[in-house]
Amino acid sequence: MRGPAAEYAAQGPGLITKSATNISWDDKMAKAKNPRPLTEAEYRALAEFRFQLRKFMRHMEEEVRQLQVNPQQYQLVLAIKGLPKDEVPSISCLAERMQLNHNSMVELVDRCEENGLIKRVRSGSDRRQVTLSITSEGEGLLKRLGSAARNELRSIGAQLVDSVVKVTGDHRPAKGGSDNKGRLAYIKKAGT
Repeated sequence: MRGPAAEYAAQGPGLITKSATNISWDDKMAKAKNPRPLTEAEYRALAEFRFQLRKFMRHMEEEVRQLQVNPQQYQLVLAIKGLPKDEVPSISCLAERMQLNHNSMVELVDRCEENGLIKRVRSGSDRRQVTLSITSEGEGLLKRLGSAARNELRSIGAQLVDSVVKVTGDHRPAKGGSDNKGRLAYIKKAGT
Protein backbone atom coordinates (compact mmCIF):
# COMPACT_ATOMS: atom_id res chain seq x y z
CA MET A 1 0.00 0.00 0.00
CA ARG A 2 1.35 3.43 -0.94
CA GLY A 3 0.40 7.07 -0.64
CA PRO A 4 -2.33 8.49 1.61
CA ALA A 5 -4.00 5.11 2.06
CA ALA A 6 -0.81 3.70 3.59
CA GLU A 7 -0.53 6.74 5.84
CA TYR A 8 -4.12 6.26 7.05
CA ALA A 9 -3.72 2.51 7.47
CA ALA A 10 -0.56 2.95 9.51
CA GLN A 11 -2.44 5.16 11.95
CA GLY A 12 -5.08 2.48 12.54
CA PRO A 13 -8.66 2.98 13.73
CA GLY A 14 -9.81 6.11 15.46
CA LEU A 15 -9.60 9.71 14.37
CA ILE A 16 -7.20 10.72 11.66
CA THR A 17 -6.03 14.30 11.60
CA LYS A 18 -5.29 15.57 8.11
CA SER A 19 -4.96 19.27 7.38
CA ALA A 20 -6.74 20.17 10.63
CA THR A 21 -9.75 18.06 9.56
CA ASN A 22 -10.90 15.22 11.78
CA ILE A 23 -12.09 12.25 9.77
CA SER A 24 -13.16 9.04 11.46
CA TRP A 25 -11.46 5.91 10.25
CA ASP A 26 -14.82 4.29 9.47
CA ASP A 27 -15.94 7.31 7.42
CA LYS A 28 -12.67 7.32 5.48
CA MET A 29 -12.83 3.59 4.80
CA ALA A 30 -16.51 3.70 3.82
CA LYS A 31 -15.63 6.20 1.09
CA ALA A 32 -12.55 4.29 -0.08
CA LYS A 33 -12.62 1.97 -3.07
CA ASN A 34 -11.71 -0.94 -0.84
CA PRO A 35 -13.51 -0.52 2.50
CA ARG A 36 -12.03 -2.27 5.51
CA PRO A 37 -12.63 -6.00 5.63
CA LEU A 38 -15.13 -7.42 8.09
CA THR A 39 -13.87 -8.45 11.49
CA GLU A 40 -14.37 -11.99 12.76
CA ALA A 41 -17.25 -10.73 14.91
CA GLU A 42 -18.86 -9.08 11.88
CA TYR A 43 -18.54 -12.29 9.87
CA ARG A 44 -20.23 -14.16 12.72
CA ALA A 45 -22.98 -11.52 12.83
CA LEU A 46 -23.42 -11.71 9.05
CA ALA A 47 -23.67 -15.50 9.22
CA GLU A 48 -26.16 -15.19 12.11
CA PHE A 49 -28.26 -12.75 10.09
CA ARG A 50 -28.35 -15.13 7.14
CA PHE A 51 -29.18 -18.06 9.45
CA GLN A 52 -32.06 -16.22 11.14
CA LEU A 53 -33.38 -14.93 7.82
CA ARG A 54 -33.24 -18.40 6.28
CA LYS A 55 -34.88 -19.88 9.40
CA PHE A 56 -37.77 -17.43 9.00
CA MET A 57 -38.09 -18.17 5.28
CA ARG A 58 -38.07 -21.94 5.84
CA HIS A 59 -40.64 -21.67 8.63
CA MET A 60 -42.95 -19.72 6.33
CA GLU A 61 -42.35 -22.10 3.40
CA GLU A 62 -43.42 -25.01 5.63
CA GLU A 63 -46.50 -23.12 6.84
CA VAL A 64 -47.49 -22.36 3.24
CA ARG A 65 -46.97 -25.94 2.08
CA GLN A 66 -49.25 -27.18 4.87
CA LEU A 67 -51.99 -25.18 3.13
CA GLN A 68 -51.18 -26.91 -0.17
CA VAL A 69 -49.84 -23.68 -1.70
CA ASN A 70 -46.50 -23.13 -3.41
CA PRO A 71 -44.30 -20.77 -1.34
CA GLN A 72 -43.54 -18.53 -4.33
CA GLN A 73 -47.25 -18.09 -4.94
CA TYR A 74 -47.70 -16.94 -1.35
CA GLN A 75 -44.74 -14.59 -1.73
CA LEU A 76 -46.36 -13.01 -4.80
CA VAL A 77 -49.68 -12.50 -3.02
CA LEU A 78 -47.80 -11.00 -0.06
CA ALA A 79 -45.76 -8.76 -2.40
CA ILE A 80 -48.97 -7.39 -3.93
CA LYS A 81 -50.55 -6.83 -0.51
CA GLY A 82 -47.46 -5.16 0.92
CA LEU A 83 -46.64 -3.01 -2.09
CA PRO A 84 -46.03 0.66 -1.23
CA LYS A 85 -49.13 2.75 -1.98
CA ASP A 86 -47.39 4.74 -4.72
CA GLU A 87 -46.43 1.55 -6.62
CA VAL A 88 -48.68 -0.01 -9.26
CA PRO A 89 -48.95 -3.82 -8.92
CA SER A 90 -47.75 -4.56 -12.44
CA ILE A 91 -45.87 -7.65 -13.51
CA SER A 92 -42.64 -5.68 -14.01
CA CYS A 93 -42.92 -3.98 -10.61
CA LEU A 94 -43.52 -7.28 -8.83
CA ALA A 95 -40.75 -9.01 -10.78
CA GLU A 96 -38.40 -6.38 -9.38
CA ARG A 97 -39.78 -6.75 -5.85
CA MET A 98 -39.37 -10.54 -5.97
CA GLN A 99 -36.09 -10.40 -7.91
CA LEU A 100 -37.41 -12.58 -10.75
CA ASN A 101 -37.02 -12.10 -14.46
CA HIS A 102 -40.10 -11.01 -16.41
CA ASN A 103 -40.83 -14.41 -17.99
CA SER A 104 -40.61 -16.22 -14.65
CA MET A 105 -42.97 -13.66 -13.12
CA VAL A 106 -45.49 -14.16 -15.93
CA GLU A 107 -45.43 -17.91 -15.28
CA LEU A 108 -45.85 -17.34 -11.54
CA VAL A 109 -48.78 -14.98 -12.16
CA ASP A 110 -50.34 -17.60 -14.45
CA ARG A 111 -50.12 -20.25 -11.72
CA CYS A 112 -51.48 -17.90 -9.05
CA GLU A 113 -54.36 -16.94 -11.31
CA GLU A 114 -55.11 -20.62 -12.07
CA ASN A 115 -55.21 -21.27 -8.30
CA GLY A 116 -57.59 -18.34 -7.73
CA LEU A 117 -55.17 -16.30 -5.59
CA ILE A 118 -54.89 -13.26 -7.87
CA LYS A 119 -56.46 -11.87 -11.01
CA ARG A 120 -55.24 -9.71 -13.85
CA VAL A 121 -57.04 -6.41 -14.39
CA ARG A 122 -56.63 -4.68 -17.74
CA SER A 123 -56.63 -0.91 -17.91
CA GLY A 124 -59.73 0.58 -19.52
CA SER A 125 -57.71 3.22 -21.38
CA ASP A 126 -54.80 1.02 -22.46
CA ARG A 127 -55.59 -2.70 -22.77
CA ARG A 128 -51.85 -3.47 -22.82
CA GLN A 129 -51.52 -2.29 -19.22
CA VAL A 130 -52.23 -5.06 -16.73
CA THR A 131 -52.30 -4.77 -12.96
CA LEU A 132 -52.69 -7.57 -10.48
CA SER A 133 -55.17 -7.76 -7.65
CA ILE A 134 -55.72 -10.24 -4.85
CA THR A 135 -58.85 -12.37 -4.85
CA SER A 136 -60.84 -13.20 -1.73
CA GLU A 137 -59.09 -16.60 -1.69
CA GLY A 138 -55.70 -14.82 -1.78
CA GLU A 139 -56.80 -12.54 1.07
CA GLY A 140 -57.81 -15.61 3.06
CA LEU A 141 -54.37 -17.14 2.51
CA LEU A 142 -52.72 -13.95 3.80
CA LYS A 143 -54.93 -13.93 6.90
CA ARG A 144 -54.15 -17.57 7.70
CA LEU A 145 -50.40 -17.04 7.34
CA GLY A 146 -50.11 -13.57 8.90
CA SER A 147 -50.18 -14.88 12.46
CA ALA A 148 -47.53 -17.50 11.69
CA ALA A 149 -45.24 -14.81 10.25
CA ARG A 150 -45.76 -12.48 13.20
CA ASN A 151 -45.15 -15.25 15.74
CA GLU A 152 -41.95 -16.38 14.05
CA LEU A 153 -40.69 -12.80 13.83
CA ARG A 154 -41.42 -12.37 17.53
CA SER A 155 -39.28 -15.44 18.10
CA ILE A 156 -36.28 -14.45 15.96
CA GLY A 157 -36.69 -10.70 15.43
CA ALA A 158 -34.29 -9.60 18.13
CA GLN A 159 -31.55 -11.86 16.73
CA LEU A 160 -32.13 -10.48 13.22
CA VAL A 161 -31.89 -6.88 14.41
CA ASP A 162 -28.91 -7.65 16.63
CA SER A 163 -26.98 -9.24 13.77
CA VAL A 164 -27.69 -6.31 11.42
CA VAL A 165 -26.56 -3.81 14.05
CA LYS A 166 -23.38 -5.79 14.70
CA VAL A 167 -22.48 -5.98 11.00
CA THR A 168 -23.32 -2.38 10.13
CA GLY A 169 -22.56 -0.66 13.40
CA ASP A 170 -25.56 1.49 12.56
CA HIS A 171 -27.82 2.18 15.54
CA ARG A 172 -29.94 4.73 13.69
CA PRO A 173 -33.66 4.09 13.20
CA ALA A 174 -35.03 3.45 9.74
CA LYS A 175 -35.78 6.63 7.83
CA GLY A 176 -39.39 7.57 7.29
CA GLY A 177 -40.74 5.22 9.93
CA SER A 178 -43.70 6.33 11.96
CA ASP A 179 -42.20 5.16 15.24
CA ASN A 180 -38.53 6.06 14.97
CA LYS A 181 -38.10 6.64 18.73
CA GLY A 182 -39.50 3.22 19.60
CA ARG A 183 -37.52 1.56 16.83
CA LEU A 184 -34.33 3.26 17.98
CA ALA A 185 -34.86 2.03 21.55
CA TYR A 186 -35.49 -1.49 20.23
CA ILE A 187 -32.39 -1.44 18.02
CA LYS A 188 -30.21 -0.10 20.82
CA LYS A 189 -31.53 -2.77 23.19
CA ALA A 190 -30.90 -5.51 20.57
CA GLY A 191 -27.41 -4.21 19.88
CA THR A 192 -26.23 -4.53 23.48
